[in-house]
Amino acid sequence: MENLISIMGRNIKAQGLNKSALPDRRKIKELVFSDYLPYLDNLPQLNLPSNPLLFYPGCGSDILMPLLYVEKMFPAIKEFSFLFIDINDLLQLIQTTLDEVGVSFSQDGNKIDFYWDEKLIHLEFQQGDVSKIDLPEYDLYFEQFFRIMKPEGFEEIAYNKLKSNGILISDNGFQKFPLEKKNSPQGLSPYGEMIIGIKK
Repeated sequence: MENLISIMGRNIKAQGLNKSALPDRRKIKELVFSDYLPYLDNLPQLNLPSNPLLFYPGCGSDILMPLLYVEKMFPAIKEFSFLFIDINDLLQLIQTTLDEVGVSFSQDGNKIDFYWDEKLIHLEFQQGDVSKIDLPEYDLYFEQFFRIMKPEGFEEIAYNKLKSNGILISDNGFQKFPLEKKNSPQGLSPYGEMIIGIKK
């Protein structure tokens, strides 16, 4: 991970949905770890139902990586719901990142909507401990850099809440669970434990 990434949160006023406000790809490259970018092209293309729910525990301020994953893996899906949960309130940093790459959003409390190219994204941010929140069932589990903060026993909770035929994406763990494993570029995991699997 050669590039140092630093972004300061700003109070960004919601400008509303704007489908023509396309993300600036050059700016995106400055805001994600450049070592990861070549591996994104090797992600498998998979299927999910319309408007699937993506759950991202311990998300921090990371909005770009899940967006890059879903655009590569699910090109045909035009609408996604995201549930982000973190112990810290980082919604402002997420909004700042979207503004940095030229994406406009609408806001209603802790929920924001925006277009990522052709995809309409509905994002809800919850502050709290993921092990103490009553989680909904979801179609897609996304985890990155959560290893040292992951509560004991959380993997089982996360797996149980994943719907049948749902997809799990994680840069570590989940090896003991019955998943139909797909091509998982190991360069996307700092631990060499990248896993992409379908719950059967």
